[in-house]
Amino acid sequence: MRKDFHRKGLLLLAALGAVASIAACSEKLEAGRSCPLLCPEQAISLRDTVIDAVLTDTTVLGLPPIGSESYLMLASHGDTAETRVIVRYDTLPQQYTKSGIDSAIVNIDSATLITPIVKPDSTNRPRGPVTIEAYDVDTTATDTVSSILGSLFRPDRFLGSRTFLPESLLDTLRIPISTDSVLAAVKNATPFRVGLRLVTAAGYDIRIGSTQVSNPVTLRIKASKDTAATPVMVTPVSRTPADKPFLAGPLADYTIVLRGLTGQPPALLSVGGLPSRRTFIHFDVPSHIVDSTTIVRASLLLTQVPNRRLDQSDSIYVYPLAVLASPAVTDVATLLEFLGTNGQFGMDSLKLVPADSGARSFEIVGLVRTWRGQATTVVPRSIALRSGAEGQLPGQIDFFSTKGPASLRPRIRITYVPQTSYGLP
Repeated sequence: MRKDFHRKGLLLLAALGAVASIAACSEKLEAGRSCPLLCPEQAISLRDTVIDAVLTDTTVLGLPPIGSESYLMLASHGDTAETRVIVRYDTLPQQYTKSGIDSAIVNIDSATLITPIVKPDSTNRPRGPVTIEAYDVDTTATDTVSSILGSLFRPDRFLGSRTFLPESLLDTLRIPISTDSVLAAVKNATPFRVGLRLVTAAGYDIRIGSTQVSNPVTLRIKASKDTAATPVMVTPVSRTPADKPFLAGPLADYTIVLRGLTGQPPALLSVGGLPSRRTFIHFDVPSHIVDSTTIVRASLLLTQVPNRRLDQSDSIYVYPLAVLASPAVTDVATLLEFLGTNGQFGMDSLKLVPADSGARSFEIVGLVRTWRGQATTVVPRSIALRSGAEGQLPGQIDFFSTKGPASLRPRIRITYVPQTSYGLP
């Protein structure tokens, strides 16, 4: 019994000694060589640097390209801003079905534009009724030029309209249009192209579904009063330019800008707006920071400037994005068409209001870490900024550029751990 007790006592002392040894080592993490097998040779220290050497920063207007809008913006803000929506039905059916039997369309009882919209919340409804007018905008002239298409919104091309009360702006609007015009296009097998215009006493804008999100404006044709006749549903399709189908497809529906802020002050960088714009920023980040350290945190620092032109109180998400195009591409507008997805590399957005101002910080550590070991001739140290509602809402977020006051220019703050060696004493 005494031997067993003595043995247990020795084991307990040994265990306590091991715990004490480990505790001593953990308490001396900064001492280094006292316990080299368990502790680092030197303390880990964080360093912080701010880089404001921007090689290039610029804003490009007209992005996203025409036809690639997720939602179509139908806006009316008087002399400040105005857009129109163009929808192409270049192929119309020649037949309809009644009681299971196909028949040629020789008459049309009704024609309606089924128009899906983003339902406005209670704070963003119009202050009064709004009217949507439809016009025939088919033309042999260049049919993507705003000035040419804008001239076709005239009385002799009027197709129909409907007025909506604020509370009736739900998720779908139905706009009746001329049955004679639709029938003529059916019989002659000609394109039927519709332009939509918003009319309102106070400035307002509506987001309309597009082919890009598989919820476009659909033409509903009822070829007979007979209840046994099945309505014909026609989705947008574009057949021109005939020799470039990759361009024709996106032109099934798109937005044109008749009035907007077409200039960009050099002292500002912007996203969103009308016409929509994106920003490109290229930094000169020293290779020894991204290649020979452990990046703990990286932030893009910008200073917002208030913009009170349109939708000044509406919140807009601003996304920092990776530029995926090769540095061999020198045209900034082209670079800004090849971007990563929202949230890629863990980069988050900021929800900003156009009329606000102040310092803004975008976390971009995931992107900066991808620059490690990559030559700048292969992976550009560039960042793009894009509005989450570009081409959908006219609100614009502005920031100071490198031509702004020195203390308010774009910068990157990087927190990193210098290269640390481990080993035996």
